[in-house]
Amino acid sequence: MSRKRINYRDYPPNWRELRQQVMERAHWQCEGSPAYPTCRAQNGQPHPVTGSIVMLTTAHLYENDTMTQDISRLRGWCQRCHLHYDRPKHLRRAAETRRQRRLAAGQLMMEYAP
Repeated sequence: MSRKRINYRDYPPNWRELRQQVMERAHWQCEGSPAYPTCRAQNGQPHPVTGSIVMLTTAHLYENDTMTQDISRLRGWCQRCHLHYDRPKHLRRAAETRRQRRLAAGQLMMEYAP
């Protein structure tokens, strides 16, 4: 499985420092998401529910807010919490990717608006 590389041009120049501040605030454990508010999975340890090794991520609470430098708008989340929170965005992107592929393959007609 390949991991998507972060394009740091989409983030503030001090992104690494901001991420470090978020992780220190979180004491290197998941801060809990709306779906799993009591999650406190520890970075580098097996997740208590999934069993996978936790790699804390920095989540943006607002979509398309990657340039924020306000750490109150960022959360330290385990993969489970982050992926669940971003699920609607991922589903929209996947649907658009499928639509574009079908369009390119000639399986869809271009939408015509008179």
